[in-house]
Amino acid sequence: MKNDLLRFNKTQKYIVFDCETEGLNLVSSKPWQMAWIVTQGGFTLEKFDIYIKWDDLKVSDGAAKITGFSRQVYDRKAIDPKDAFDKFAKYLYDPQYKLIGQNVLGFDVYIINIWRRLLGLSPDYSFVDRIIDTRCLAMAIEKQMPPREECLINWQYRLLSIRDKKVKASQSALLKKYGIAFDERRLHDGAYDVEMTYEIFKKQLFDIEI
Repeated sequence: MKNDLLRFNKTQKYIVFDCETEGLNLVSSKPWQMAWIVTQGGFTLEKFDIYIKWDDLKVSDGAAKITGFSRQVYDRKAIDPKDAFDKFAKYLYDPQYKLIGQNVLGFDVYIINIWRRLLGLSPDYSFVDRIIDTRCLAMAIEKQMPPREECLINWQYRLLSIRDKKVKASQSALLKKYGIAFDERRLHDGAYDVEMTYEIFKKQLFDIEI
């Protein structure tokens, strides 16, 4: 038994995060919602759900349908993009936290840097090394590809590049796999997704040794 595995580490703090965007373009899609929770020892310590105000936000019909985007709610809740970013960055760039998310290596890390660019900031991927992506873990578990003596982030990027339609690694598929009760209608709302992703992550820690 390896006592240094994350499943045994009750002091490690995590940020579980998710963003919703106006589309899927990894060059230009703006985030309109950023949600995250702070967890430790299996418990949620803090919850955040921020809407980001863009005067030229154009949520595609497809994105609006999937995420349940409401212009009325958005206009009421959205705050200044820099204020929103500063709130999130306080956690994102803090090295005490490991960062958890579903397909964040393939999507959210790029959206965060679009956000930075729109604020006139330089790209910054310094937080990426602390990410654990539940989609990558799902692929590793199904493919029986445990991490070897290599950097964890490099191992995850190798898993991210695998395209196998037989492996069901979506959030809903993983919730069903682990028998986690969920509301299908609430998936793709950032605030709900981060809670569900954390439940998946806690299960995965007992399926793979990291």
